[in-house]
Amino acid sequence: MKTHAFGKANFSRDSFPDELRDLSTWPSVDIGALDDTDRTAFLSRRRAIELYVENPEASLAIIKSQTGVEPKTVYRLIDRCLTSHADGRIYGMRAAIPYARLKQYERTHSLDSPHLARGSGLAGAFTLLLQQYPALEKFLQRYVKLRNRQHGKARRAHKALARIHKKFLEKCRALGIKPHEYPFSQTMAGLRSMAAYLQKSEIRPRSFSKQHSGIGGTGQTQEDEPRAPAATRAWEVVEFDGHKLDLRITVRVMDPLGFETLLELTRIWILVLLDVASRAVIGYKLALSSEYNKDDVAGALQAALTPFRPRQYKLPNLKMRSGGGFPSEVLPQTRYACWEWFRFDGAKSHLAIDTLARLNQIVGCWPDNGPPAEPNERPFVERFFHLLARNFAHQLPGTTGSNPDSIERLLNDPKGDLSLLVELEELEEMIEVVIGDYNGTPHSGVSNRTPLEAMAQLLARDPGYLRTLPRVVHQNLCLLQEARIKPIRGDTTTRPHINFQEVRYTNPILASSLSLIGKKLRIYFDVRDIRSVKAFFEDGTELGVLKAARPWCYTPHSLRVRQEIFRLKREGKLKYRDGDDPVECWAKYKRHKGKTSKRAATDLAKATSHSNAMAEDAPATSVPPREITPVPTAEGGALLRETVPELTVPAEPPQARKLKIRRTITF
Repeated sequence: MKTHAFGKANFSRDSFPDELRDLSTWPSVDIGALDDTDRTAFLSRRRAIELYVENPEASLAIIKSQTGVEPKTVYRLIDRCLTSHADGRIYGMRAAIPYARLKQYERTHSLDSPHLARGSGLAGAFTLLLQQYPALEKFLQRYVKLRNRQHGKARRAHKALARIHKKFLEKCRALGIKPHEYPFSQTMAGLRSMAAYLQKSEIRPRSFSKQHSGIGGTGQTQEDEPRAPAATRAWEVVEFDGHKLDLRITVRVMDPLGFETLLELTRIWILVLLDVASRAVIGYKLALSSEYNKDDVAGALQAALTPFRPRQYKLPNLKMRSGGGFPSEVLPQTRYACWEWFRFDGAKSHLAIDTLARLNQIVGCWPDNGPPAEPNERPFVERFFHLLARNFAHQLPGTTGSNPDSIERLLNDPKGDLSLLVELEELEEMIEVVIGDYNGTPHSGVSNRTPLEAMAQLLARDPGYLRTLPRVVHQNLCLLQEARIKPIRGDTTTRPHINFQEVRYTNPILASSLSLIGKKLRIYFDVRDIRSVKAFFEDGTELGVLKAARPWCYTPHSLRVRQEIFRLKREGKLKYRDGDDPVECWAKYKRHKGKTSKRAATDLAKATSHSNAMAEDAPATSVPPREITPVPTAEGGALLRETVPELTVPAEPPQARKLKIRRTITF
């Protein structure tokens, strides 16, 4: 049976993929632009394709009798239709147009043809010249970049084609091209062909420009990448992106003596996951840094997967509107729910190996990474960012506005008074309420229903399809956890331990097991607090929790904070003595630098935020279990009564230890 190929998949007529069997999604053709002869041939071919794809029971003989198209032509048409176009889609019905070319012309005659000297037979000559001399193509591509390079705030003017052509001919002579050979044999020495090549290279599709510049292009993804379908169900497609808030933020820092200092931060990011079908925001995270990283992305994913826990608001009269909130709070069936498609751009933190592994192994979804700096590829989350800026950030004092000359920036300028700016703790409370109110506000994209109402209706229409995480991972879900393999070190003078980020880790079991020296452990750690790690042997058995050596076991600190501490120490910018707490010394250094550096203040605020988050996630103090004992009744039955274990009180109160003078020093 004839097989067809699409990307990396091979299939037959009976196993045609569902996303390709729907011909309404194929690129179509305006038959009014065709003449009568081509229109008749195209309609016959289109009917043959429809019968082949949509009606597998129809034999090729029936197709030929109804359309007049030969079986081998049908096979060729299907393969042509499934070929990838330069715009990122398949050719579709465009390949059925008579005499339509699917690839560029390739010259077969050599450049030594006598017709070239007469100025005829030049089709494909310039392309063949670049194929024979790859150095010429690299030379021209270099000038394509230089012609459009940014220089300061102004764009450098295009270099004249005549000057580029002169350099091009010099390069041809250097490569050994003779004066009687192409392009010297032509009147204009290939000037027009070179100009056409340069113009085409400047508007080359994204698949080419991404390799050379990393950005821009036509806004299409690569041909072999799967794309997210149109969202028809809740939690089917989720869009994700980050937005730098147009707002100046401050943080209140307290020094060891109890004095408070107000420091200004760099502009921070908000990372948002938005359900496309209902337009509801299912999770978000504030990233306290000038650029967010893969750990911030993992924090946003975890916020969307875990149930929402409202804050205790300290701002007076601050509360969510009636009908607002988050899906995991209002709709219990969405707790720990997983989405099917994750649409995001090509930022480095999005494409990190750890991020893709979390999406694949924990969430179990398909990634749809569109091009960076292309907001039209993620229109719904971009519209939310527009609403957030217009209705929230631009209304507060200290807003930076959408541009340096915006009226909002001029009217809300605090004139150097930092006390008028929004503090970080206030921002965290207000952002939560703003997003909760958005989910409870009528949205034109879902027929003026609120996003929460739209999600509830979508879930009620298709009950049972929502996929959730297994119950066994609910309590231990931590997307910020990473794994490393470390060997056990030690000798006869040093107890067994592992080295992780320049600090020793051990526990009583490991320290007393000399036989484990040389073996390897797989350790898991939370990047927000690396004072302890959980260790397993190579066969999967658990060793237990390993704690960092003193003084690194005292103050909570993240992986990046420790890395920065050792970097500053090597550079001589941070000094501490044995016995000092390095994290406290780092915090003191940041408090001093934060008076003049927004970045230092932001680092300090991020470390404090991580410590607070770990304190909230810490398990509550265990309480002795209550015993339930049956108590007989007069009717012969029994009542259940809870009995709380009594506290054992010592017979005698503890006495102070008697002190003895062991040594007397006489002056």
